[in-house]
Amino acid sequence: MIAGLNASGKTSLLEALFVLGRGTSFRSSKVDAAIQFGAEQFTVFGNIGHGEVARVGVAVSRAAGLTVRIDGRTGTRAELVRTVPVQILEPASHELINGPPSIRRQFLDWSVFHVEQPFLEAWQQYRRALQQRNAALKQHSNEAAWAWDGSLISAGLIVDQCRRQLVSRMLGPAQQLGLALLDAEIELKYRSGWAEGSDFGSALIAARDRDQQMSSTTVGPHRADLVITVRERRARDTVSRGQEKLVVAALTLAQMEVVSEALGRPVILLVDEPGADLDRNHLGKLLSAIVAAPLQAFITALEPDLFAMPPSVRLFHVEQGSVRPLL
Repeated sequence: MIAGLNASGKTSLLEALFVLGRGTSFRSSKVDAAIQFGAEQFTVFGNIGHGEVARVGVAVSRAAGLTVRIDGRTGTRAELVRTVPVQILEPASHELINGPPSIRRQFLDWSVFHVEQPFLEAWQQYRRALQQRNAALKQHSNEAAWAWDGSLISAGLIVDQCRRQLVSRMLGPAQQLGLALLDAEIELKYRSGWAEGSDFGSALIAARDRDQQMSSTTVGPHRADLVITVRERRARDTVSRGQEKLVVAALTLAQMEVVSEALGRPVILLVDEPGADLDRNHLGKLLSAIVAAPLQAFITALEPDLFAMPPSVRLFHVEQGSVRPLL
């Protein structure tokens, strides 16, 4: 647990850990936004491992962008994400419930990437085909656009299947955690991005007129969504702000349980100010679930004695960006 006053640097520490595992910040889609004002770059490095240890470093500069180093060699962002599996619960995480579908796809795809091996290559192929098809549509080259349908369908069906399998694996743990955290069963339903009862190929052909009008591909896995229900109603329509936090926590912990099992090692969870929007009873339930999960957690708080944590938890204090252990 990491304690400290407001603006002491607690969240910046979590941001550095997140960058080390994602190559980007959770506060901005532009990773160079994390560079300190007046500086040209920043570097984050650490030893990551469960058994065998990997040395990982990330450098971000305004001029050169992102550079990844793994065990002394240059690596890719995908290799970084695979080496340092990290997820976060923070105040903006409630957007998983009431934000746009893209947030839920991003949430889902992090775990699909770790669990379903065919996903990454299929998703990359799908994105390339989608970009080419959309470029042709914008140029009103319809035949050139339709020529990409075969590639789009073959890769898209793999992406769709990988996501469905992940949601199926998450459902049981999510239901159990929903009951433990807010005494309600959570249900998940994956929507493919085309009409139910139709196959992707037929849906793609049926949407051609609309695609021409929009100059964009309007059906496919890039339009998919994860429907989250609590007590048989859409979560975004029924739950309070505090309940939103607990639903997101249940889904995140379920996700991390699935990923940890697939990888055969603990994963990393960052938790920024878990006490916000929760009473002490529900906060205690959340912290108990985090402690019981197969992960290494970094939790921030204003006061180190705010929560009843087990003796195994290590305490640190942050002041003016400096971190020191609390004895």
